[in-house]
Amino acid sequence: MRQRIPARARDGERGSPTSSRGSRPKPPKRKRLHREGGASAVELALLFPVLAIFLFGIIEFGVAFLQVQSIRTGVREGGRMAAVGAQVATTQQKTVTASVGSIPSGQASNVQVQSNQGGRCTPQNIGSDVTVIYDTANLPGGGVLVRIPLLSDIVLNPVIKASFRCEV
Repeated sequence: MRQRIPARARDGERGSPTSSRGSRPKPPKRKRLHREGGASAVELALLFPVLAIFLFGIIEFGVAFLQVQSIRTGVREGGRMAAVGAQVATTQQKTVTASVGSIPSGQASNVQVQSNQGGRCTPQNIGSDVTVIYDTANLPGGGVLVRIPLLSDIVLNPVIKASFRCEV
């Protein structure tokens, strides 16, 4: 028959094979708190406003960027019209139309067209530059608005320019 060796003796611990762990006092068992279920709700309540501000900030800055890009597209299209000899009023209207609503329809007079021939490209100024400028401070609200809940509004005021060489 095989002789059974206690675990303490097998692990190489000192002591007699018949000694037991019962001789040492056991530490008292800790009671686990069962009321931790609301802790995650409190943590969420503390973090939710920060996460909401971050999320809405990303969305609102994306919308503002889209508006600035639409204005930039309109100014570029107006510059192309001016480069081929369009009248100043036509250039201003094309700029507003090509901005796809980012520049309000009544704002055509705020679009500046500059060249050495009074804002036009003519056969006399071929090779010189014509510049179309729109200052976004003329927009309703004083510029491109970024509205993030729980924060004050942010107003962006870029001046958008497009320069082209006259080709008439």
